[in-house]
Amino acid sequence: MKKGISPLIAAVILIAATMSIAGILSYWASSFVQQRLTESENTTTVEQTQCIGAKFRIYSTGTYNNDTDTLHVILENQRSFDITLKELDLFYPNDELKKISLNGSEVLEKNALKSYNFNVTTGDDFYKGQIRTTCPDVYVEFTNNAGVIQQVS
Repeated sequence: MKKGISPLIAAVILIAATMSIAGILSYWASSFVQQRLTESENTTTVEQTQCIGAKFRIYSTGTYNNDTDTLHVILENQRSFDITLKELDLFYPNDELKKISLNGSEVLEKNALKSYNFNVTTGDDFYKGQIRTTCPDVYVEFTNNAGVIQQVS
């Protein structure tokens, strides 16, 4: 006659093995999530901090020259860190939107005034525009009234 393990001992061993595996998996999962969360916080904290305080404006009335297709504005950075200009968006009466990429090469330095000449080869019939930055909610909006560029308050 063969003897086996008692059902009670088998149940205890099975429960102990299951609890050990669950403990190992929960430790791994919590450290994995914590590591990913820390990485995410580190990459967004600096960008979010600068974006929260970012502010710039059109310093004076700008102009649009139809002969040279040049939009001229003077921008003022009103904060103590650099702002990178991302794109120029132009709005037309027929609900058309044209985006002109600035390739992140235009930097408005901290607490500074800077003159910009944007080459706009899309015609002078745009009625409104936006100069957008790498911060999603930081932009300046302006109107085009017969070649006179004025910031929208």
